[in-house]
Amino acid sequence: MIPTLIVLTLLALGVGIVAFATRRPATRQDIVIDQDTGWNDPISPANAAEADPFANAPAPTPPVTVEPAPADAIPAERPS
Repeated sequence: MIPTLIVLTLLALGVGIVAFATRRPATRQDIVIDQDTGWNDPISPANAAEADPFANAPAPTPPVTVEPAPADAIPAERPS
């Protein structure tokens, strides 16, 4: 009988904690209104009329490709 009462007490305590945590009314600190969210800002940036700063940059060089070594080549031994 005692173990049953202990289990029921712990179960009631758990339900009480969950009910308190989930049904608490929102406090003043929980309600935060951020006026600067940008949800209605224009998609284009403000400085779109400025020239591209990278317009005169040199074109990127193509990547360097290296041929694999032949399969019959023996790598040079390093001195220990």
